[in-house]
Amino acid sequence: MKLLERLRKVGFSKLTLLEDALAELHSYLTVIDNEDIEVSTSLNRILAEDIITNMDLPPFDRSAMDGYAVKAEDTFGASQNNPKQVIKIGTVEIGEIIELIIEKGQAIRISTGAPIPKGADAVVKIEDTEIDNELITLYAPLAPGKNISKKGEDIVKGIQIMIKGTELKPEHIALLSSLGRKTVKVKIKPKVSVFSVGDELIETGNSLEPGKIFNSNTSMISNLITLYGGELVRGLTLPDNKETIKNNLDKAINDSQIIVFTGGTSVGTKDLLPEVIHENGTVLTHGIAMRPGSPILIGISNEKVVFCLPGTPVAAYICFLKIVGPTLRKLMKCINIDPRVEVKASIEHDIPVSSMGFLNFLRVKIEKKEDDFIAIPVKLKGSGVITSLTQSDGIIEITPNLEGLKKGDNVIIKLFPK
Repeated sequence: MKLLERLRKVGFSKLTLLEDALAELHSYLTVIDNEDIEVSTSLNRILAEDIITNMDLPPFDRSAMDGYAVKAEDTFGASQNNPKQVIKIGTVEIGEIIELIIEKGQAIRISTGAPIPKGADAVVKIEDTEIDNELITLYAPLAPGKNISKKGEDIVKGIQIMIKGTELKPEHIALLSSLGRKTVKVKIKPKVSVFSVGDELIETGNSLEPGKIFNSNTSMISNLITLYGGELVRGLTLPDNKETIKNNLDKAINDSQIIVFTGGTSVGTKDLLPEVIHENGTVLTHGIAMRPGSPILIGISNEKVVFCLPGTPVAAYICFLKIVGPTLRKLMKCINIDPRVEVKASIEHDIPVSSMGFLNFLRVKIEKKEDDFIAIPVKLKGSGVITSLTQSDGIIEITPNLEGLKKGDNVIIKLFPK
């Protein structure tokens, strides 16, 4: 009897724990190579080098205010009732260097960010002064160093400020640019092929035929690939045909590190993917103790990772968040392989689970009541109900050892990725 026929008779006789499936998968992964790219185009890329500063930042003492650079001692005792006076001898703007040296009783008009002139050790704010021709009246005392941003105040030369695996955001790009970096070493984006399998699928833009549904999985998974840092090679819809599936798998193996199928992975008569992967590679896991998403298959074919996700959109989405997305980021040695933000809340009402032993994913909406966040379960529960995602803010994971949640229990919500 063929393997697939045996599987259809017995179903999933044994389901693997998610952590065990991931541990075995990760033992097969090979880290992606590096490339040098322009800093200005590095948004959301994964840093492949430690960044050591090559300069002090700021690189010189500079003014933190618009005002006058002075000797602090010339301001001692100054007040509204006891003003002090100095003579303006020049002006320095941001980006300029002035050769004048401030002596006792002198001042130089200075803009925010301009280098501190020699001889000055403080800057008096413009609003604490009055000027008549070149005579400046001071109404506030200053300590030495007041209103001066010191050389190296932000960053000292020779220190490590970023580590490998950092996902570069606008603030990181600003910091790299402030150090004069033109290029940066990052991980190459993993290349991914996406296939949706099913005779029932029709592409958007066509007329909907009886018994058919529009394909939503390809666009959903393709965009998640981009969101998690991968590069989409192809996104196609395939019929339930073993030869067609195998041919497309072969093409993807040649140019992709990861291949993602949706549909055709359970135990129905048209679920051909388990047989194709068995015949053309190694099945690491088929069936994980999670709901939704238990029919997922994880395999290796010609050293490429193959994920066969359930065809129902919610199950495919959750499998991506828990398994495919983190694998993409692990290939790039990203520090944070799960980028989702976590929010602490309390559950609105009791939530039982149908059976223990499964990692259950509860879709919830978040509301704030007084000083607390409340997690409100979404009533639409089916793994094919896409609105259960669009009406939710995130997911609570109910661990296999729990019978459910009680009203008021503290929970952690993992928000959907952005």
